Amino acid sequence: MTDKIEGVFLLEKDAKIGTGHTEKKVKQRMYCLAHERDDGMIEYQYLGANDEPLDIVETMPKAEFIHQFTFQPYYFERKQAEQQKKINKHIALAEEHVRRKELYSAEYEYKNALKLDEENLRANFGIGNVYLQMGEKEKAKEIFVKISTIDAIFEEHNKHFFNECGIQLRKQELYDEAIRYYQKALSLSPQDEHLLFNLARALFEKGDYEQARETIYQALIINPEFKEAQVLLSFIEQKKTKEDLRRHEQSAEPPHPT
Repeated sequence: MTDKIEGVFLLEKDAKIGTGHTEKKVKQRMYCLAHERDDGMIEYQYLGANDEPLDIVETMPKAEFIHQFTFQPYYFERKQAEQQKKINKHIALAEEHVRRKELYSAEYEYKNALKLDEENLRANFGIGNVYLQMGEKEKAKEIFVKISTIDAIFEEHNKHFFNECGIQLRKQELYDEAIRYYQKALSLSPQDEHLLFNLARALFEKGDYEQARETIYQALIINPEFKEAQVLLSFIEQKKTKEDLRRHEQSAEPPHPT
């Protein structure tokens, strides 16, 4: 610890609970966030149940504070590691339930994980897929739309989630959401031909053949040997030709007699 007081500290004191023959002594543990002022006084705030500093700010001379309180190095890091361990345990139980086709039990464990971290990607993907298996399509849609807005999904180590999220958005016919998702992914990885392919497919299924064609061309410029992209381009060209022909026929129709 540096000479200057800064960080989380622990105060332990004896307390009594119960009355009469049920009375017993217990150790009360109270944590606080403290820092030393320029005048040498220590300002501190006790931490609540969620480790948020309480509103009341107290002060104490430095020598007295050191006598009463014990420094807790890496307090928040340890708490975070403990929480992650709990999250991983709930997810592991949920995944085991999924393997056994115990979907309601899996949903329960995924929800427990999400109570601890509502943006956990693994838990969100898990519960989204559970809802799909249950036939709860509206709930699944909500989950995959939520996932597409979590910034952490676009971090490099989460790239394995990219396809699954976009594919599920497209499968649920959430084309605008899928398109926005792929566009954001491409802003971070513009030379990824697979993301371009998936964006083109979402545009194609939405019926935006012109943009789909332009996008698949970009994928083929990056990788001319991309077979799936060549097949998709062929479908797009066929659809676009039919669409252009239909529009031409409609514009060429004689006006109806009045």
